[in-house]
Amino acid sequence: MRGTALMEFALAWPIALLLVLGGVETAVWGSEVFAARSAALAGARAGAVAGADVGVAVEVTLRTLSPSLVGVAASAWCPGESRPLPAVWVCARDLGSAIQVDVGGVVPALVPIVHEGGLPLHAHVVVQKEAFAP
Repeated sequence: MRGTALMEFALAWPIALLLVLGGVETAVWGSEVFAARSAALAGARAGAVAGADVGVAVEVTLRTLSPSLVGVAASAWCPGESRPLPAVWVCARDLGSAIQVDVGGVVPALVPIVHEGGLPLHAHVVVQKEAFAP
């Protein structure tokens, strides 16, 4: 009887552990995705204010996003640049009547069940610039 209970425990334990760790990983990743979207929105809003530019948008996005990331730092980089691709990047563009802020990259997995360097992170926000009529 004890041998049967021990065998059942040995078979069920890895599955239970995988479910718990998978749930924790999903929660942390969801939090980082939400933080990336919120940071991109804050940066785009800051860049859309009269007198601001894309530099302000990038700086606000980086400062808002950095405390939320686990195990990685974000830096300013736009696709097409010759510099090496950072793990998490922030790119802001002036579209004329709007500011576009993108956050992308890969965040490391807390539980090493995911291969290929980690979990994808992406946020895309476009905010219209403020316009004041005289």
